[in-house]
Amino acid sequence: MLPINRLLEYQAELVASLLDDKNKKMFNYSAMVIDDSELANHLKERVEGDNTFLISIVPEFHMKGEENNSKWDNVLAFFILDKTDYSGLTKDSFINIFSTTQVKAQAIVDKLLSDKADGNSMFCGFLSWLDENSISVTPVWHKNECNGWMLQINLDTLA
Repeated sequence: MLPINRLLEYQAELVASLLDDKNKKMFNYSAMVIDDSELANHLKERVEGDNTFLISIVPEFHMKGEENNSKWDNVLAFFILDKTDYSGLTKDSFINIFSTTQVKAQAIVDKLLSDKADGNSMFCGFLSWLDENSISVTPVWHKNECNGWMLQINLDTLA
């Protein structure tokens, strides 16, 4: 199983290293939550000035394989969200939220793949288990007045 502290370290690395085209941090708030109810509490506390949020969910772990050939399937999820004020929101500005958060979701995917390929990276062991075919980026809308994307990945680790 992937140690949760390792995931927290990597999340901090993402927040510190990912910059936008103006050389500003892409994420102004970061947290790890246990489940959807805790996520809802975190999102209720956020304001638009905190945008954009990178929130990870404590991973799920599933055993697969058999006897001497078993592995853990580590299911990781990250939310890339902006708090949204719906009063006076136009269709174009609503779509723009998804456009700007999509760029940030893509930056995370690019960093995951780059760090996996970088054998000298601090997290190369962690990301060597990344299954590129498992990467999924799904739109999230109206989640506690937030919109953006959910990024899911799977890592296979030795049992």
